[in-house]
Amino acid sequence: MAIVRIDVLPVPITLSVRRESLTIFQDDRAGQGVMAFTFDAAGRLVSAFLDGKTYRRSLANDVLEKSAGPQAGLAWRARRLLERHEVQQLEQRAYAFARQVAAYLEADKALQPNDADRATALDFLSRIALYDFARLEAERETYRAIYGRVPIMPPDQYLALALQATEGCSFNACTFCGFYRDRSFRVKSPDEFRRHIIEVKTFLGFSLSLRRSIFLGDANALLIPQPALLDIFDALHRAFDIAPNGLSPAELRAWRAHCSLPMEGVYSFVDAFSTRRKTVDEFAQLAERGLRRVYVGLETGDAELLRFLGKPNTPADVLELVDRLKQAGVHVGVIILAGAGGQAFAEQHVAHTVEVINHMRLGARDLIYFSELIDYPGSEYAQKAAQAGIAPLSVEEIEQQMRVMRAAFRFAGSPPTISFYDVREFVY
Repeated sequence: MAIVRIDVLPVPITLSVRRESLTIFQDDRAGQGVMAFTFDAAGRLVSAFLDGKTYRRSLANDVLEKSAGPQAGLAWRARRLLERHEVQQLEQRAYAFARQVAAYLEADKALQPNDADRATALDFLSRIALYDFARLEAERETYRAIYGRVPIMPPDQYLALALQATEGCSFNACTFCGFYRDRSFRVKSPDEFRRHIIEVKTFLGFSLSLRRSIFLGDANALLIPQPALLDIFDALHRAFDIAPNGLSPAELRAWRAHCSLPMEGVYSFVDAFSTRRKTVDEFAQLAERGLRRVYVGLETGDAELLRFLGKPNTPADVLELVDRLKQAGVHVGVIILAGAGGQAFAEQHVAHTVEVINHMRLGARDLIYFSELIDYPGSEYAQKAAQAGIAPLSVEEIEQQMRVMRAAFRFAGSPPTISFYDVREFVY
């Protein structure tokens, strides 16, 4: 990483230059406040911080705005997608500022002609100059032709490279989930998947350097019969450098430095019903080929609530799946649906979820995500809850539910990371 400072301006500017991104940071404590824009190596705007609000841009040129809510706490945070004219205003401001910084840096180069970091920053800024709102907006159609849509990914994979071995969800009947309602499930043929990889790589170009891992989607990709799934993993190895298993952080950094398209592993969603045919040995074969972590929607440890949510498995099925994965050397991310079942199920949801989690052999490289129940309009869940007279939990009650569960979790060794997963904050 290189740090370049421009001090000839009324407001000092700092540039943080990495192989995969450039961030332009301005901190005018006496006037305009903090402002920051991050661009990827191709020149696409990635994120911004303005007027106390955070913005994240998707490859489809949508922009998510996040800001503090009326109270402290993640569940209170305000979120919204910008309107198209607001996206245009934000991007015009970002790229105009980048051009201004490039002009100042060019002028300053005469004073410091042998500064390698400034030369690197100017090279990066020259790629940024090739972009503007019109080009980013035109890329929306390219994105849609390649992906259609990437409905959801786990928070630790928001910067993963999404590759769709499947489209949609094979089950697609959970009462609370609307991510895949607009598409039928299908598995791509080997030739189609290989073309998909080429299309994604061509579209992203230099932006690939921002991606550290591969997320194999959409949902239930691991249900693909094992021979075909192994072919998919072999195709990934031909297209990318995938890190060997078990590297230390220092070894991983050294490995990345010698690779052209380094990916630290393959990640995917998995369920406890359609993949019950996968054996420990089959999961171990995938682990050998780079499968590092899968994300399991436990939702709740209460069997009655699972049925209300439309899940066809039992808590015991999830326990058995996690055990097979752990035996195979695959880490897990377990997702708990906070607030599910409202007031009627609250007590049993907490008690039985804690019981199930405490029976899992989770460790330091596993994750537990609390995901607040976010119902989609017209959902079956909302209809069933209304018919049963079930009152939803308030935001305060949901946060309390998460605190109670977390305090009751018990782990034999180093604990997993426990975090919050807000599906409203995903854009790709």
